[in-house]
Formats: sequence, structure tokens, C-alpha cells
Amino acid sequence: MKAEVIRKPGRPRAVPESMIPDVLRLYSEGLGYRAISRELAKKGVSADRSTVRRIIKARRSGGSTKNDL
Repeated sequence: MKAEVIRKPGRPRAVPESMIPDVLRLYSEGLGYRAISRELAKKGVSADRSTVRRIIKARRSGGSTKNDL
């Protein structure tokens, strides 16, 4: 019998939680949203600049929102 994989409902995150510190570090180093998006693409993560902006704004405001990626 195969073990079932338990998944959360909804759409999977565009940027894995493990990569969010990298996004914030790149932003603090002075890279823009588009440049951070390119860096993520080099690591195999496809994320638009608007997704990067949402991540940074959500973390900078200090709160976690429902749409937080």
C-alpha cells in the first residue's frame, strides 16, 4: 500500500519558504524586484517581480497576511 501525501488546500506558493530569507537578503543588498526575480530564476524558481514585491512588502510591514507569499 502506498503512503498518501497530505497536501494543503489551495495554490502552492510561488517561492518556497526556505528561499524567502534569500529574497530579503538580496533586497537589503540593494537589488530591485526584477533583479531578485532573475536571481530566483537562476535557482530554478519562477517568480514574477510582483510576487517578489509582495513578499518584501509583507515582511517589511511586520505582519503575515492571507496573501503572503
